[in-house]
Amino acid sequence: MASDGKTPAEPDAVERIARALPPWLSAVDAVNEAVAREAGIGPSDLACLHEVIVDGPLPAGELSRRLRLTTGAITHMIDRLTETGLVQRVRDGADRRRVLIEAVPAVREQMLDRYGRLDAQTRATLAGFTAREQEVIARFIETSLHNTRALLDESP
Repeated sequence: MASDGKTPAEPDAVERIARALPPWLSAVDAVNEAVAREAGIGPSDLACLHEVIVDGPLPAGELSRRLRLTTGAITHMIDRLTETGLVQRVRDGADRRRVLIEAVPAVREQMLDRYGRLDAQTRATLAGFTAREQEVIARFIETSLHNTRALLDESP
């Protein structure tokens, strides 16, 4: 047992996970590319649309931060997505001076439908694990996401 009271990871399991992650991430990227093509948009536009569908409505500054784009680039992206009818600008109910970006409701539903098979497959896979294992998987993903974002914040 490690000094922190946790059982150390098996080197073989760590290696299997480390080897499996890149092709899995590539497969998810391929699904995203297919969804983007189907929607008639590019991958970066899809990333923006994803943010406002999952966590929106969001201010442009927050989208800029999340997507690591300049304010000029995010404004251009929002203009493009607005012109194609995928997102809309709305006034913030709490602060009428602030403008938020949200997915057009019909587009939101279409995008959720496009990801339906991946979502169902992911949920079915997770259902094959115990609640305790699911907690470990969730902790791994959340910690990895946090640490990977920290690496991005460190880069020049």
